[in-house]
Amino acid sequence: MAKLPVSPKRERGLIVLKKIINILGKNVVKKHSNVGILVVCILLMLCLKTNVLMAQNTMNDDGVSNKSIPLLLNSKFVDASEARVTMVIWFDDSNRPLSSEQITNPPVKNWSWSNNYLQAGNSRRASTISGEGLVNKKEELKVYKWYTIMAPKIAKAGGRMYLDERVPESIDIPAYLNHIDAQPVQWAISDNLISIAAYQKLINPSVKIGTDKLNIQILSRGEAAKGETVLAIPVLLEEF
Repeated sequence: MAKLPVSPKRERGLIVLKKIINILGKNVVKKHSNVGILVVCILLMLCLKTNVLMAQNTMNDDGVSNKSIPLLLNSKFVDASEARVTMVIWFDDSNRPLSSEQITNPPVKNWSWSNNYLQAGNSRRASTISGEGLVNKKEELKVYKWYTIMAPKIAKAGGRMYLDERVPESIDIPAYLNHIDAQPVQWAISDNLISIAAYQKLINPSVKIGTDKLNIQILSRGEAAKGETVLAIPVLLEEF
């Protein structure tokens, strides 16, 4: 099992606690060995309990670190219980190597794929396979895991895969990006709309726009429950 990272402040606290345990243990054991052992055991139990609580606070119900899940419902920044997720698989050439019948469905009820063809410029047509569905918190985790498995397979077949998640409320984008350890790369503000594109080391794949490398884009507009937010990986493809 991988060890949880310990902050310098936390590490110093553990060192101090160990010193206290040693001092108390030695002093008390000299007088009353049984009492000394009891004190040491109690302090160790408190220390272990604190570590367990810290671990639980960084894990979701499925035992996955919240910081490794960059989606909206499993963050602490939205009140919504459901989100609409859209997946788009893009091939620059209309002669795509895959069809919707060859792609497994993500773990969402009533999900279906549709085939489309788009004009991509230079007299060429791009082809897309798209699908959407509503997800709750647990389904969101499974959908993201499915995306991380499928995206490399689609890339190997010559395509690109886009994930789009939307909730009917606005959020604090800078706070959210800080929560998932994402580094802002590009941003724009227009009227009541805020858009920030960022790079997060746990997300694949990424794209390069100019000299900037990014893999997550989030847009939000309006206020609180009257707003709307979209999270896109690696970038927004659909209109918002």
